[in-house]
Amino acid sequence: MSDKVTQLKNPTGLSSNEERQIYHLASELVGRAALASKLGQSYGGNRDLYETLGYKKTPVFEDFYALYKRQDIAKRIVNAAVNGVWRLKPKIVENKEEETPFEKAWITFVKEKNPYHYIARADRISGIGQYGVLLIGFDDVKKADDAEGEVSNAKNVMYLRPYMQKNIDINSYVKDANDARYGLPETYKLQTSLEGTSSTNRSLTVHWSRIIHIAEGLEENDIFGTPRLECILNRLQDLSLISGGSAEMFWRGAFPGYAFVADPEHMIKPQAMNELKDEIENYVHDLTRYLRLKGMKVQDLSVQVADPSNHFDLLISLISAATGIPKRILLGSERGELASSQDKDNWAEQLEDRRLDYAEPMILRPFIDRLVSLDILPSPGEDGYTVEWPDLFALSEDEQAKIAKTKTEALATYSNAPSAGTIIPPEFYLSKFLGFSKEEIDQINEQRDKMIELEEEEIIEEELAPGEEEW
Repeated sequence: MSDKVTQLKNPTGLSSNEERQIYHLASELVGRAALASKLGQSYGGNRDLYETLGYKKTPVFEDFYALYKRQDIAKRIVNAAVNGVWRLKPKIVENKEEETPFEKAWITFVKEKNPYHYIARADRISGIGQYGVLLIGFDDVKKADDAEGEVSNAKNVMYLRPYMQKNIDINSYVKDANDARYGLPETYKLQTSLEGTSSTNRSLTVHWSRIIHIAEGLEENDIFGTPRLECILNRLQDLSLISGGSAEMFWRGAFPGYAFVADPEHMIKPQAMNELKDEIENYVHDLTRYLRLKGMKVQDLSVQVADPSNHFDLLISLISAATGIPKRILLGSERGELASSQDKDNWAEQLEDRRLDYAEPMILRPFIDRLVSLDILPSPGEDGYTVEWPDLFALSEDEQAKIAKTKTEALATYSNAPSAGTIIPPEFYLSKFLGFSKEEIDQINEQRDKMIELEEEEIIEEELAPGEEEW
């Protein structure tokens, strides 16, 4: 009787966590299906653009991952902002006047564990899907089951490992409404690879305290973000059609083909037709560059090749607008020709915003704070620590040289103009047109006065020095 009651209460036989996961997945799938059913609909549902154009309505992680692995522009989009943010490593500062124990410990940790490398990798792969994680391997784990529990008595970090969404399942959520982490993951299930063992794949349950959860483009919740390729998925498919179709078009257009027209008054025997067919095959596929024709003439077929550059440029413009990556930066054309200063500044502003609004508060600080809370790193003082990012707007040596050359030429032109000083006073010119600060102008005047004094002293010395008599 008790078994029957249990079956009535829990007819599925699943745990509450498993039921929650299934419910969450089902809700997400239903929501996606409802949204997908509306995509591309027009004329009251009589026309479906997505179906006509072959666009996928409900893309999954594997679709984004395949694009990331195989399509050039897709990989560039996923990596561009991440590489731009973490290319120049930030400096963690507690006290600008002297190096503190916290700063020393962090510098040592960076040298030994190279955390920026793993953080950048985790940031990169998390954008392929809805989220990713950075696993922190603490030394309190003696066997695999220990990772299921909260970090306890850890002294060191043994390793760091990034995981993408396809190798992660959220195993359970925090159910206590009074907990600050209410509704967030409590444990994760990671698919790990163990090299050198009979079983290469292994499922490992890990407590959240060993995980840094990374999700960008969050909307209604703090768990599932937005894949970086989602909003441009259709345009990437169009781009593949344009580039692939262009390659096929040029390949076929390079050898347009020939038409072999038989003379209606000449009878070709079956044997001669077979021999002619063999000759044509040899001409097309081998190195034979002649044909023996009798009773036939050859006509070239017209070549039909269209220029795809306008179509390509249109798609790149749409992708650039959707992702916020300037076209020159997206295509990497700054390597062959310098990107415009406006593109560079716009991109630098976006990277600066991503640093301050996402990379620092959502990835770097949670990682450092986790190590501090577990006494892996010493606690900073009451004022905490600051993250000092390198200046993205700093000019390169080449840019500085060009600016110096331009200013020098402008100053030389101004100095050689006899009445320039009466129209625009020198100090105003230096400040307004050459951009010198008041302190710099004062230094210029001071150096100029010193040079004038030295020249006057040299003239006086020459006049007083004994020399030949003038006749």
